Amino acid sequence: MLFTEYLDSVENTDDEARLLEEIAKFKDDLAQAVSVPLVGKIVRAIAALGELGSIEAFKQSEHYHYIEGWDASIDLDKGMFSLYPGAEQRKTILKILAFIGAGIFFLWLFCKCKRRKKA
Repeated sequence: MLFTEYLDSVENTDDEARLLEEIAKFKDDLAQAVSVPLVGKIVRAIAALGELGSIEAFKQSEHYHYIEGWDASIDLDKGMFSLYPGAEQRKTILKILAFIGAGIFFLWLFCKCKRRKKA
């Protein structure tokens, strides 16, 4: 489920308060993870959600657009909360990995041909 859809479904319910409580528990861990490259912005957005205290205020913040497109797996009864790249982001990652793989393959072929010419 998209995280933005989840936020829309729990807004102004008891689950909103429970979600914000769970995020508040991880405040120190989130503060340390903000400086991690590539995921720092999403972690900063989650920390902002906990600090702002409501989903409505979070939607008005500049951090909201960083979580768009991210999928979420949330089970508040177990205290489980995880975010991972959404479908569009996974397609982009796959394209980048395919490009890198093709580059490595062609580099390997080039080196192999160079060795044959020397022999």
